Amino acid sequence: MVYERHPEPGGLVRTFDAGGEPLEQYYHHLFTTDESYVALARELGLADSIEWLPSRMGIWSGGRLWDFGTPLSLLRFQPLPWSGKLRFALSTLALQRAQDPAPFEDVTAREWLLEHQGEAAWRTIWAPLLQQKFGEKAGEIAMVWLWRKISLRGRSRNRSGMGERLGYMHGSFERLVRRLSAGIASGGGEVLVDTPVLRIEKESDGPFTVETKGGARPFRSVLVTVPLEEHLRIAGHLLPEAEHRAAAACVSTAALCTVLELDRPFMPYYWLNIADPGFPFGGLIEHTNYIEPRRYGGRRILYVSNYLFRDDPLYGASPEEVLDRYLPSLRRINPAFDPSWILGVHHFRAPSAQPVVVPGYRHTIPPLRSAVPNLYLACMAQIYPEDRGQNYAVVSGENAAAAIAADLG
Repeated sequence: MVYERHPEPGGLVRTFDAGGEPLEQYYHHLFTTDESYVALARELGLADSIEWLPSRMGIWSGGRLWDFGTPLSLLRFQPLPWSGKLRFALSTLALQRAQDPAPFEDVTAREWLLEHQGEAAWRTIWAPLLQQKFGEKAGEIAMVWLWRKISLRGRSRNRSGMGERLGYMHGSFERLVRRLSAGIASGGGEVLVDTPVLRIEKESDGPFTVETKGGARPFRSVLVTVPLEEHLRIAGHLLPEAEHRAAAACVSTAALCTVLELDRPFMPYYWLNIADPGFPFGGLIEHTNYIEPRRYGGRRILYVSNYLFRDDPLYGASPEEVLDRYLPSLRRINPAFDPSWILGVHHFRAPSAQPVVVPGYRHTIPPLRSAVPNLYLACMAQIYPEDRGQNYAVVSGENAAAAIAADLG
Protein backbone atom coordinates (compact mmCIF):
# COMPACT_ATOMS: atom_id res chain seq x y z
CA MET A 1 0.00 0.00 0.00
CA VAL A 2 1.34 3.43 -0.99
CA TYR A 3 -0.23 6.54 0.51
CA GLU A 4 0.28 9.64 -1.66
CA ARG A 5 -0.71 13.01 -0.22
CA HIS A 6 -1.12 14.75 -3.59
CA PRO A 7 -3.83 14.12 -6.21
CA GLU A 8 -1.19 12.40 -8.31
CA PRO A 9 2.09 10.63 -7.46
CA GLY A 10 5.51 11.94 -8.38
CA GLY A 11 6.55 14.36 -5.66
CA LEU A 12 8.74 17.08 -7.17
CA VAL A 13 8.33 15.59 -10.66
CA ARG A 14 4.57 16.11 -10.71
CA THR A 15 3.49 17.74 -13.95
CA PHE A 16 1.04 20.23 -15.38
CA ASP A 17 -0.17 20.83 -18.93
CA ALA A 18 1.95 23.22 -21.02
CA GLY A 19 0.68 23.66 -24.57
CA GLY A 20 -0.81 20.17 -24.56
CA GLU A 21 2.31 18.43 -23.20
CA PRO A 22 2.99 17.35 -19.59
CA LEU A 23 5.78 19.39 -18.02
CA GLU A 24 7.37 19.11 -14.57
CA GLN A 25 6.33 21.73 -12.03
CA TYR A 26 10.01 21.98 -11.05
CA TYR A 27 12.78 21.78 -13.67
CA HIS A 28 14.51 18.42 -13.99
CA HIS A 29 17.21 16.78 -16.04
CA LEU A 30 19.65 13.87 -15.74
CA PHE A 31 23.43 13.76 -15.82
CA THR A 32 25.28 11.01 -17.65
CA THR A 33 26.42 9.78 -14.21
CA ASP A 34 22.82 9.11 -13.13
CA GLU A 35 23.18 5.38 -13.72
CA SER A 36 20.60 4.20 -11.17
CA TYR A 37 17.81 6.20 -12.76
CA VAL A 38 18.78 5.02 -16.24
CA ALA A 39 18.88 1.41 -15.00
CA LEU A 40 15.38 1.73 -13.55
CA ALA A 41 14.14 3.30 -16.77
CA ARG A 42 15.65 0.38 -18.67
CA GLU A 43 13.96 -2.09 -16.33
CA LEU A 44 10.63 -0.38 -17.01
CA GLY A 45 11.16 -0.24 -20.76
CA LEU A 46 11.75 3.51 -20.88
CA ALA A 47 15.50 3.87 -21.37
CA ASP A 48 15.11 4.61 -25.09
CA SER A 49 12.83 7.53 -24.17
CA ILE A 50 15.71 9.41 -22.50
CA GLU A 51 17.23 11.95 -24.88
CA TRP A 52 20.78 13.13 -24.24
CA LEU A 53 21.06 16.66 -25.54
CA PRO A 54 23.60 19.48 -25.35
CA SER A 55 22.93 22.40 -23.02
CA ARG A 56 24.32 25.89 -22.64
CA MET A 57 24.98 27.59 -19.32
CA GLY A 58 25.34 31.26 -18.53
CA ILE A 59 25.81 33.52 -15.54
CA TRP A 60 24.58 37.02 -14.76
CA SER A 61 27.41 38.94 -13.13
CA GLY A 62 28.57 42.53 -13.16
CA GLY A 63 25.34 43.70 -14.75
CA ARG A 64 25.43 41.53 -17.86
CA LEU A 65 25.18 37.99 -19.27
CA TRP A 66 28.23 35.78 -19.69
CA ASP A 67 28.75 32.30 -21.08
CA PHE A 68 29.87 30.03 -18.26
CA GLY A 69 30.86 26.44 -17.61
CA THR A 70 33.58 25.89 -20.23
CA PRO A 71 37.31 26.72 -20.27
CA LEU A 72 36.84 29.23 -23.09
CA SER A 73 33.99 30.98 -21.30
CA LEU A 74 36.15 31.29 -18.18
CA LEU A 75 38.83 33.06 -20.21
CA ARG A 76 36.26 35.57 -21.43
CA PHE A 77 34.67 36.12 -18.01
CA GLN A 78 35.82 39.68 -17.29
CA PRO A 79 34.46 40.08 -13.73
CA LEU A 80 37.25 37.73 -12.59
CA PRO A 81 40.91 38.87 -12.92
CA TRP A 82 43.42 36.62 -14.68
CA SER A 83 44.94 35.45 -11.42
CA GLY A 84 41.47 34.57 -10.18
CA LYS A 85 40.69 32.68 -13.40
CA LEU A 86 43.82 30.57 -13.02
CA ARG A 87 43.07 29.73 -9.39
CA PHE A 88 39.43 29.01 -10.27
CA ALA A 89 40.41 26.62 -13.08
CA LEU A 90 43.06 24.74 -11.11
CA SER A 91 40.97 24.31 -7.98
CA THR A 92 37.89 23.26 -10.00
CA LEU A 93 39.98 20.61 -11.74
CA ALA A 94 41.20 19.39 -8.34
CA LEU A 95 37.61 19.21 -7.07
CA GLN A 96 36.53 17.21 -10.10
CA ARG A 97 39.33 14.70 -9.56
CA ALA A 98 38.92 14.35 -5.79
CA GLN A 99 37.33 11.07 -4.70
CA ASP A 100 37.30 11.29 -0.91
CA PRO A 101 34.72 13.56 0.76
CA ALA A 102 36.60 13.67 4.07
CA PRO A 103 38.72 16.80 3.34
CA PHE A 104 35.55 18.78 2.57
CA GLU A 105 33.23 17.62 5.34
CA ASP A 106 34.30 19.79 8.25
CA VAL A 107 35.09 23.03 6.45
CA THR A 108 32.66 25.58 5.07
CA ALA A 109 32.56 26.35 1.38
CA ARG A 110 33.42 29.94 2.22
CA GLU A 111 36.60 28.97 4.05
CA TRP A 112 37.73 26.50 1.39
CA LEU A 113 36.99 28.77 -1.57
CA LEU A 114 38.66 31.81 -0.04
CA GLU A 115 41.79 29.75 0.57
CA HIS A 116 41.92 28.00 -2.83
CA GLN A 117 40.23 30.43 -5.21
CA GLY A 118 40.66 33.77 -3.50
CA GLU A 119 38.53 36.74 -2.55
CA ALA A 120 37.65 37.71 -6.13
CA ALA A 121 36.09 34.35 -7.03
CA TRP A 122 34.26 34.19 -3.71
CA ARG A 123 32.85 37.71 -4.01
CA THR A 124 32.06 37.54 -7.74
CA ILE A 125 30.70 34.00 -8.13
CA TRP A 126 30.22 31.87 -5.06
CA ALA A 127 28.99 34.27 -2.39
CA PRO A 128 26.01 35.50 -4.44
CA LEU A 129 25.18 31.99 -5.72
CA LEU A 130 25.20 30.49 -2.23
CA GLN A 131 23.28 33.48 -0.91
CA GLN A 132 20.58 32.87 -3.52
CA LYS A 133 20.42 29.18 -2.56
CA PHE A 134 20.70 29.32 1.23
CA GLY A 135 19.97 32.88 2.29
CA GLU A 136 21.45 33.84 5.65
CA LYS A 137 22.97 30.35 6.01
CA ALA A 138 25.17 30.74 2.92
CA GLY A 139 28.35 31.12 4.97
CA GLU A 140 27.58 27.92 6.92
CA ILE A 141 27.32 25.53 3.97
CA ALA A 142 29.87 22.70 4.04
CA MET A 143 32.32 22.45 1.17
CA VAL A 144 31.37 18.78 0.74
CA TRP A 145 28.01 19.87 -0.73
CA LEU A 146 29.63 22.06 -3.37
CA TRP A 147 32.47 19.59 -4.04
CA ARG A 148 30.05 16.81 -4.93
CA LYS A 149 28.01 19.01 -7.25
CA ILE A 150 31.16 20.12 -9.08
CA SER A 151 32.71 16.64 -9.24
CA LEU A 152 29.56 14.96 -10.54
CA ARG A 153 29.00 17.63 -13.16
CA GLY A 154 32.61 17.32 -14.30
CA ARG A 155 32.29 13.54 -14.54
CA SER A 156 29.09 13.95 -16.53
CA ARG A 157 30.83 16.20 -19.07
CA ASN A 158 33.82 13.89 -19.41
CA ARG A 159 31.70 10.76 -19.77
CA SER A 160 29.61 12.19 -22.61
CA GLY A 161 32.75 12.93 -24.62
CA MET A 162 30.90 15.83 -26.27
CA GLY A 163 30.84 18.56 -23.66
CA GLU A 164 27.91 18.63 -21.31
CA ARG A 165 24.98 16.42 -22.25
CA LEU A 166 21.88 16.32 -20.12
CA GLY A 167 19.08 13.77 -20.19
CA TYR A 168 15.35 14.36 -20.46
CA MET A 169 12.56 11.84 -20.90
CA HIS A 170 10.42 12.37 -23.98
CA GLY A 171 6.94 13.08 -22.65
CA SER A 172 8.29 14.15 -19.23
CA PHE A 173 9.63 12.19 -16.27
CA GLU A 174 6.03 11.58 -15.27
CA ARG A 175 6.11 8.57 -17.59
CA LEU A 176 8.42 6.67 -15.24
CA VAL A 177 6.19 7.53 -12.27
CA ARG A 178 3.14 6.22 -14.12
CA ARG A 179 4.99 3.04 -15.11
CA LEU A 180 6.05 2.47 -11.49
CA SER A 181 2.48 3.00 -10.28
CA ALA A 182 1.23 0.52 -12.85
CA GLY A 183 3.85 -1.99 -11.71
CA ILE A 184 2.71 -1.65 -8.09
CA ALA A 185 -0.88 -2.28 -9.15
CA SER A 186 0.02 -5.28 -11.31
CA GLY A 187 1.93 -6.75 -8.36
CA GLY A 188 -1.13 -6.62 -6.15
CA GLY A 189 -0.34 -3.32 -4.45
CA GLU A 190 -2.32 -0.11 -4.40
CA VAL A 191 -1.49 3.60 -4.67
CA LEU A 192 -3.99 5.78 -2.81
CA VAL A 193 -3.71 9.39 -4.04
CA ASP A 194 -4.95 12.46 -2.18
CA THR A 195 -4.47 10.47 1.05
CA PRO A 196 -1.94 12.06 3.40
CA VAL A 197 -0.90 10.04 6.43
CA LEU A 198 -2.11 11.78 9.58
CA ARG A 199 -0.36 9.67 12.22
CA ILE A 200 1.51 6.42 12.73
CA GLU A 201 0.97 4.49 15.95
CA LYS A 202 2.43 1.30 17.36
CA GLU A 203 1.46 -0.73 20.41
CA SER A 204 4.41 -2.63 21.98
CA ASP A 205 5.05 -5.72 19.82
CA GLY A 206 1.94 -5.29 17.70
CA PRO A 207 1.70 -3.95 14.13
CA PHE A 208 1.85 -0.30 13.12
CA THR A 209 -1.40 1.54 12.64
CA VAL A 210 -1.38 4.08 9.82
CA GLU A 211 -4.12 6.67 10.13
CA THR A 212 -5.50 8.63 7.17
CA LYS A 213 -8.72 10.52 6.48
CA GLY A 214 -10.11 7.22 5.25
CA GLY A 215 -9.47 5.43 8.53
CA ALA A 216 -6.69 3.33 10.05
CA ARG A 217 -4.99 0.17 8.78
CA PRO A 218 -2.41 -2.17 10.32
CA PHE A 219 0.99 -2.86 8.72
CA ARG A 220 3.93 -4.98 9.74
CA SER A 221 6.50 -2.56 8.26
CA VAL A 222 6.26 1.14 7.38
CA LEU A 223 8.53 3.17 5.10
CA VAL A 224 8.19 6.95 5.50
CA THR A 225 9.26 9.05 2.51
CA VAL A 226 8.07 12.53 3.49
CA PRO A 227 10.33 15.45 4.52
CA LEU A 228 11.81 15.23 8.00
CA GLU A 229 9.53 17.84 9.51
CA GLU A 230 6.49 15.89 8.34
CA HIS A 231 8.06 12.63 9.50
CA LEU A 232 8.42 14.03 13.00
CA ARG A 233 4.85 15.26 12.97
CA ILE A 234 3.32 11.89 12.10
CA ALA A 235 5.81 9.47 13.69
CA GLY A 236 8.14 11.50 15.88
CA HIS A 237 6.40 10.41 19.07
CA LEU A 238 7.61 6.84 18.39
CA LEU A 239 11.29 7.80 18.13
CA PRO A 240 13.81 7.81 20.99
CA GLU A 241 14.87 11.28 22.08
CA ALA A 242 18.32 11.23 20.44
CA GLU A 243 16.94 10.20 17.05
CA HIS A 244 14.17 12.78 17.27
CA ARG A 245 16.64 15.52 18.22
CA ALA A 246 19.02 14.69 15.36
CA ALA A 247 16.20 14.73 12.81
CA ALA A 248 14.85 18.02 14.13
CA ALA A 249 18.31 19.59 13.74
CA CYS A 250 18.29 19.00 9.97
CA VAL A 251 17.08 22.13 8.17
CA SER A 252 15.98 22.63 4.58
CA THR A 253 15.01 25.55 2.40
CA ALA A 254 11.79 25.75 0.45
CA ALA A 255 11.40 26.13 -3.31
CA LEU A 256 9.32 28.76 -5.03
CA CYS A 257 9.09 28.02 -8.74
CA THR A 258 7.25 30.23 -11.22
CA VAL A 259 6.85 28.86 -14.74
CA LEU A 260 6.20 31.31 -17.56
CA GLU A 261 4.81 30.26 -20.93
CA LEU A 262 6.11 32.84 -23.42
CA ASP A 263 5.40 33.56 -27.06
CA ARG A 264 9.11 34.08 -27.88
CA PRO A 265 12.58 33.20 -26.52
CA PHE A 266 13.80 35.04 -23.45
CA MET A 267 17.56 34.33 -23.39
CA PRO A 268 20.20 32.26 -25.21
CA TYR A 269 20.82 29.82 -22.33
CA TYR A 270 19.22 26.69 -20.97
CA TRP A 271 20.50 27.46 -17.46
CA LEU A 272 21.35 30.91 -16.13
CA ASN A 273 22.83 31.36 -12.65
CA ILE A 274 22.22 34.75 -11.04
CA ALA A 275 25.37 35.94 -9.26
CA ASP A 276 23.77 39.15 -8.04
CA PRO A 277 22.41 39.42 -4.48
CA GLY A 278 20.07 42.20 -5.58
CA PHE A 279 17.90 39.83 -7.61
CA PRO A 280 14.78 38.33 -6.01
CA PHE A 281 15.42 34.92 -7.62
CA GLY A 282 18.46 32.71 -8.06
CA GLY A 283 18.22 31.18 -11.50
CA LEU A 284 16.43 31.01 -14.83
CA ILE A 285 15.97 27.78 -16.75
CA GLU A 286 14.64 28.16 -20.28
CA HIS A 287 13.48 24.61 -20.87
CA THR A 288 12.81 25.20 -24.57
CA ASN A 289 16.44 26.12 -25.19
CA TYR A 290 17.03 22.45 -24.42
CA ILE A 291 13.81 20.71 -25.54
CA GLU A 292 12.26 21.94 -28.79
CA PRO A 293 9.32 24.31 -28.24
CA ARG A 294 7.08 22.60 -30.79
CA ARG A 295 6.34 19.94 -28.15
CA TYR A 296 4.64 22.66 -26.13
CA GLY A 297 2.59 24.10 -28.98
CA GLY A 298 5.40 26.48 -29.92
CA ARG A 299 5.43 28.06 -26.47
CA ARG A 300 8.69 28.94 -24.78
CA ILE A 301 9.01 27.65 -21.22
CA LEU A 302 10.91 29.71 -18.65
CA TYR A 303 11.34 28.53 -15.05
CA VAL A 304 12.10 31.23 -12.48
CA SER A 305 13.84 29.41 -9.64
CA ASN A 306 13.92 30.64 -6.08
CA TYR A 307 15.10 28.94 -2.88
CA LEU A 308 14.14 30.61 0.36
CA PHE A 309 13.04 29.86 3.88
CA ARG A 310 9.34 29.59 4.58
CA ASP A 311 9.30 32.66 6.80
CA ASP A 312 10.30 34.80 3.80
CA PRO A 313 7.27 36.94 2.84
CA LEU A 314 7.78 36.08 -0.82
CA TYR A 315 7.16 32.39 -0.13
CA GLY A 316 3.61 33.07 0.99
CA ALA A 317 2.89 35.81 -1.56
CA SER A 318 0.27 35.47 -4.26
CA PRO A 319 1.32 34.54 -7.82
CA GLU A 320 0.55 38.12 -8.89
CA GLU A 321 2.73 39.59 -6.15
CA VAL A 322 5.60 37.22 -6.98
CA LEU A 323 5.48 38.07 -10.69
CA ASP A 324 5.36 41.79 -9.94
CA ARG A 325 8.46 41.39 -7.80
CA TYR A 326 10.25 39.48 -10.57
CA LEU A 327 9.42 41.68 -13.58
CA PRO A 328 12.04 44.44 -13.03
CA SER A 329 14.83 41.86 -12.73
CA LEU A 330 13.61 39.95 -15.79
CA ARG A 331 13.81 43.24 -17.71
CA ARG A 332 17.38 43.76 -16.49
CA ILE A 333 18.36 40.46 -18.07
CA ASN A 334 16.39 41.09 -21.24
CA PRO A 335 15.52 44.81 -21.63
CA ALA A 336 13.11 43.98 -24.46
CA PHE A 337 11.02 41.70 -22.26
CA ASP A 338 7.40 42.76 -21.88
CA PRO A 339 4.58 41.14 -19.88
CA SER A 340 2.63 40.88 -23.15
CA TRP A 341 4.97 37.99 -24.04
CA ILE A 342 3.43 35.92 -21.24
CA LEU A 343 0.83 33.39 -22.37
CA GLY A 344 0.52 31.59 -19.06
CA VAL A 345 1.85 31.71 -15.48
CA HIS A 346 2.14 28.74 -13.12
CA HIS A 347 3.20 29.07 -9.51
CA PHE A 348 4.46 26.15 -7.41
CA ARG A 349 5.77 25.88 -3.84
CA ALA A 350 7.59 23.03 -2.09
CA PRO A 351 8.11 23.51 1.66
CA SER A 352 11.19 21.24 1.80
CA ALA A 353 13.35 21.24 -1.30
CA GLN A 354 17.04 21.67 -0.41
CA PRO A 355 18.72 20.30 2.73
CA VAL A 356 21.11 22.74 4.39
CA VAL A 357 24.36 20.77 4.57
CA VAL A 358 26.68 22.19 7.23
CA PRO A 359 30.04 20.90 8.53
CA GLY A 360 29.53 17.65 10.39
CA TYR A 361 26.26 16.95 8.58
CA ARG A 362 27.18 13.29 8.13
CA HIS A 363 26.79 12.75 11.88
CA THR A 364 23.24 14.14 11.96
CA ILE A 365 21.77 12.18 9.05
CA PRO A 366 18.75 10.16 10.23
CA PRO A 367 19.20 6.40 9.73
CA LEU A 368 17.29 4.39 7.16
CA ARG A 369 16.44 1.88 9.89
CA SER A 370 14.82 3.67 12.79
CA ALA A 371 15.46 2.60 16.37
CA VAL A 372 11.83 1.46 16.20
CA PRO A 373 11.92 -2.01 14.58
CA ASN A 374 10.37 -2.12 11.09
CA LEU A 375 9.99 1.67 10.84
CA TYR A 376 12.10 3.02 7.97
CA LEU A 377 12.87 6.45 6.58
CA ALA A 378 13.93 7.41 3.04
CA CYS A 379 14.03 11.16 2.37
CA MET A 380 16.22 13.72 0.62
CA ALA A 381 17.91 14.77 3.89
CA GLN A 382 19.67 11.38 3.87
CA ILE A 383 21.23 11.82 0.42
CA TYR A 384 24.90 12.50 1.10
CA PRO A 385 27.44 13.54 -0.06
CA GLU A 386 25.52 13.84 -3.33
CA ASP A 387 22.83 16.47 -3.71
CA ARG A 388 19.17 15.48 -3.93
CA GLY A 389 17.83 14.46 -7.34
CA GLN A 390 15.88 11.77 -9.15
CA ASN A 391 18.86 9.46 -9.45
CA TYR A 392 19.52 9.49 -5.72
CA ALA A 393 15.82 9.09 -4.96
CA VAL A 394 16.06 5.82 -6.90
CA VAL A 395 19.18 4.83 -4.95
CA SER A 396 17.41 5.67 -1.69
CA GLY A 397 14.40 3.58 -2.69
CA GLU A 398 16.58 0.62 -3.65
CA ASN A 399 18.43 0.79 -0.33
CA ALA A 400 15.15 0.93 1.58
CA ALA A 401 13.71 -2.00 -0.36
CA ALA A 402 16.83 -4.07 0.32
CA ALA A 403 16.73 -3.28 4.05
CA ILE A 404 13.05 -4.14 4.38
CA ALA A 405 13.46 -7.36 2.40
CA ALA A 406 16.41 -8.39 4.57
CA ASP A 407 14.56 -7.66 7.80
CA LEU A 408 11.52 -9.60 6.61
CA GLY A 409 13.77 -12.55 5.90
